[in-house]
Amino acid sequence: MKPYIYLLSVLFCLSSLPVFGQGTMIQLNFAPALPLGGTADFTQNFTGRGANFEFYRMNENNFGYGVEFGTMNFYEEVPGQTFEQGTASLSGIQYRYLKVTPIMASAIYIFNADKPFKPFIAMGAGLGINTQTVSMGIFVEKTEARQFIIRPEIGAIYQLSDYVGIKLSSKYYQTFENADMRAHSMMGFNLGFVMLNFNK
Repeated sequence: MKPYIYLLSVLFCLSSLPVFGQGTMIQLNFAPALPLGGTADFTQNFTGRGANFEFYRMNENNFGYGVEFGTMNFYEEVPGQTFEQGTASLSGIQYRYLKVTPIMASAIYIFNADKPFKPFIAMGAGLGINTQTVSMGIFVEKTEARQFIIRPEIGAIYQLSDYVGIKLSSKYYQTFENADMRAHSMMGFNLGFVMLNFNK
């Protein structure tokens, strides 16, 4: 079984465990991101092409655990580059693409869960399925990797009604280097629609 299929199965099993608690929370987030560190060395452009989905089982409305699935897509045109493949070389504009797809188990702690304004902290860890592509003319170099990824988050939810809220948060994603790809890091900014089912 492929590693990401195995992890996906485990995460779904975790999310379906019975909870002696107080409900669920679903988040649908628009997720632009800023490249940092080694990612910024590869592509410096801020991207608006990102989104993620989060599901939490809540315990006493304050603590929850669940899953996150998402994607971030970076792109940059870099002029004055030389691309070499075997004995051939080409100079010109290089097109760089990076796609990061995190699949993570996550946990969240909400402050002031009984009030409309709910600050929170969260942490996620799991698998990053990442693809890095460099293209110039007829030459294409593509690298794919599965890397361990972590994600701390801080933000707030404002509850608009009994079952609906909006969310604003910052997430820092960090992958860890392996034999296939160097480490990548980025700062994500999430603007989300939240569906709440908190028992009173």
